[in-house]
Amino acid sequence: MTFTISGKVWRYEGTGGWYFVYVNKALSQKIKDTTRNKKKVGFQFVRVKATIIGSGVHKTSWNTTLFPTKDGPYLIAIKSDVRHKEDIDDGDSVKINCTLL
Repeated sequence: MTFTISGKVWRYEGTGGWYFVYVNKALSQKIKDTTRNKKKVGFQFVRVKATIIGSGVHKTSWNTTLFPTKDGPYLIAIKSDVRHKEDIDDGDSVKINCTLL
């Protein structure tokens, strides 16, 4: 399954200051349904290969996981090196192409 996440980057204020994008609720539910019988990592994390699209010239890819939230939608973290290569910061709108691993 391949899908695109579109959203605004936001910075978690806690330890580490991670940067995230929310996966919309409808897509999150579709991912949960698709991965119901698939092996997950940790606390129901879903492994994906992510690629920034339509941003900088690098179109940087990395392997990561989608984090489940209490409210239902998943989150995807954007690593520091990816943010720097693609010049992405808090409040920026991004598109991330993901493929389930």
